[in-house]
Amino acid sequence: MTTGGAFGYFIERIEVGTELRIEGWAFHSRHGACGFDVVIDRGKRPPAVHVQAGIDRHDVGLALSDPLADHSGFVVIAALPLDTSAVVLRLTAGDEECLVPLMLREGLSLRSWQVACERGPAAVDYRFLTERGLRYATAMPSSLRGAREALGLLGPASGEKAPPVPPLAAPVSIIVPVYGGKRFLTPLVHALIETVELRHRIVFIDDGNPDRSITAFLIALATSLDNVTVVSKPSNEGYLKAVITGLEVATRLNPDGHVVLLNTDVEVPPGWLERLVGPVERIPSIASTTPFTNAGTICGFPAMPEDNEPFLGATVERIDAAFAALSDLPPVEVPTGVGFCMALNRRALREIGFFDLDAFGRGYGEEVDWCRRALRRGFVNVAVPNLYVHHRHGGSFSSDEKKAQIQASGDIIRQRYPEFDAEVQDFIRADPLRPVRAAAAVRILQEDARPRTVLLFDHAGHGGAATFRAKEIARLHAQGQAVLLVRPTRQPVLGMPDEAVDIELLHKEATFRFPANGLADLGTLVSALPLSEIVVSSLVDHPNAVALMGFIRTLRSGQRVPLRVLHHDYLPVCPSLNLIDAEDRFCGVPSPERCRECAPANRHFRRREGDNGPAAGSFDIKAYRRTWQDFFDLADRHVFFSRSALAVVRRAFTLRDERVRIIPHLADHVIVSPLPTPAATPLARVAVIGGINVAKGSKILDAMVRLADTHQLPLRFELFGNIDRPIDSPRFHDNGCYEPDDLARRLAMRGCHAVFLPSVWPETYCYVLDEVAGLGLPVGVFDIGAPAERLRHWSNGFIVSSPTPEAALSALLTVTAGVVRASVDQPPSSSPSYPRG
Repeated sequence: MTTGGAFGYFIERIEVGTELRIEGWAFHSRHGACGFDVVIDRGKRPPAVHVQAGIDRHDVGLALSDPLADHSGFVVIAALPLDTSAVVLRLTAGDEECLVPLMLREGLSLRSWQVACERGPAAVDYRFLTERGLRYATAMPSSLRGAREALGLLGPASGEKAPPVPPLAAPVSIIVPVYGGKRFLTPLVHALIETVELRHRIVFIDDGNPDRSITAFLIALATSLDNVTVVSKPSNEGYLKAVITGLEVATRLNPDGHVVLLNTDVEVPPGWLERLVGPVERIPSIASTTPFTNAGTICGFPAMPEDNEPFLGATVERIDAAFAALSDLPPVEVPTGVGFCMALNRRALREIGFFDLDAFGRGYGEEVDWCRRALRRGFVNVAVPNLYVHHRHGGSFSSDEKKAQIQASGDIIRQRYPEFDAEVQDFIRADPLRPVRAAAAVRILQEDARPRTVLLFDHAGHGGAATFRAKEIARLHAQGQAVLLVRPTRQPVLGMPDEAVDIELLHKEATFRFPANGLADLGTLVSALPLSEIVVSSLVDHPNAVALMGFIRTLRSGQRVPLRVLHHDYLPVCPSLNLIDAEDRFCGVPSPERCRECAPANRHFRRREGDNGPAAGSFDIKAYRRTWQDFFDLADRHVFFSRSALAVVRRAFTLRDERVRIIPHLADHVIVSPLPTPAATPLARVAVIGGINVAKGSKILDAMVRLADTHQLPLRFELFGNIDRPIDSPRFHDNGCYEPDDLARRLAMRGCHAVFLPSVWPETYCYVLDEVAGLGLPVGVFDIGAPAERLRHWSNGFIVSSPTPEAALSALLTVTAGVVRASVDQPPSSSPSYPRG
């Protein structure tokens, strides 16, 4: 990393999609923080720009040895007009500015951008593989990202019926091939009789069914109903030949009518035909329409593209009612229709013909080929947002035959339409139907008396708290509850609220996301989903913790919803979060006067606007804690994971004993068994495990390695995880990240003799300790927090009383003395020159 002049910067990523996204770091050598703006072409400004600055980049500060760079990270997002040809990033600080050329366009294509920045990436990243991806991404209004707007589309209130669907202008032909699937046939026929007007033609193709009772039923059906025609084939010729035969018959009976293909294994709701075919009548350029379904790849619900069981096991009528309420949404372009229930435009059939029997034989892929041919003739294929149909997957093919057919048809599609796979990937990435699925799911949950919802606030990071969150969500799901998870926004977007949060509705069957929403959107969701409990796991990095506490207070008092607070961190005690002071040590929760002295120089403060990141120079620790104390007084339950964590919090707050519970974590994500005794070696190998930052002891570890080098101590440090600073030494080996269930094997493979966790903050629990203490190796920690509290009760544990590198090394030399042997390659030394203390 280098800097030039007063501005230091590096552009790490430039992404072009529906908007321009620039990520990197920048700071001024005197002023520190920079201002950011985007300039396009000849001095113009984009229609919209969003800046997220001050992101923690301690790695940059370390690399440049400049604390001004510790919070130099930024993300800049800008709307990029299609005719833009050049982009410049403008940095400002004080009265100085720096213009950084970013991109130049070298052609008309949207993918013809070239990087113009010397301190930047080699190439522009593109959000989408194809230019059609941009169309998918903008198919729905951007306002539908918000829960208020998305749920506002649901129209009538719960219990009221959606407005009636206008009748179709002309008769339609419905083609139903029948081969097997006997158990589906009667329900389908009953539904068709109830939902299809007699003026529409229904053509059943009896495709040589070996069970002749099916044939008898179809003949009786044709005899009884004037709008039903049955074509009996003496032998099975496959799905594709059956639908071609059906189309020929339907064309004779209804030459101008649009056509619907329907599998026998579907369940249709009232009004399905009008909603499926209506868009084709209204918009002549539509070639095909497909409804939502539980098993329909890109049209799937509650998730796509995988298959699903019907959501909550609900009936087709109940699920469809939620979609029917979205009557104001236009059709959404998709890469292809899906043939289980698909309307075909008669005009498109006349212009491009029907399915290609010669190429696709017995079936699979023929509808993709037809839809892509229509696309090349100027038509579009769409999903219908206000219709849902069950698809039971009772298919006509055996599993082996199906696999072979899919493989063969896929090869043909890729040869004829090489862009198709990329467009499908783009559609999945853009996911324009996401707000429709989310809104429908909320309506269904709202009207279901069984699942209630837990409102869970947490941070967006990883670590032990995230592990606990996953287990807690699984526990709540097992109880039949849904979870409304609220976290700080991870990916800022244009137009998002100032206090944006990411909201996810987590049901055991599916996840529905409302990214970059505001508290008003959260309020809309909460009002639609009856709450059983509010759980605050962490408010770290939320843009305005005070506003969230006020929101929770209103719910707690207005709806009497129980509140549970989980104490994973010490953000309420101090914005430094881990209680690390300006000198990178555990502060011990000192007097308020000492806090005021520490604040201006403490780079560990969460320096965001609002109460999570006060201006350090004006920081009032008493007022800060009063806000949290008022919030804590609301809680019905305070959950701690160790006695030591409770003791630390009680240095700053008053908590009523009857509301406090101490419940240690269970490390059920891993099975821990003792390791074999490692062989003696010239250097004792000490494992250091986890994400090692300043609070986790990175400075201590760095000093330990340097001292071991200087004094030629018989120690070698093996890191399993990551660290926030480079350590260049033959006595240090970085093994990279690890999976908990593979950690023991890797420790054994590296021949580790001991484990040391150099954390210098009072950890509230520490999952890593549970992952290693039972391995039988000596395990050491400093006498701080929950790890020391527990390790005192382990026979293989050792506690280092002073949090210094010297004390840690002395302890390690003691516990590993019996495993060090002289190397055959070098003469043995006398006792280590480093004093054991």
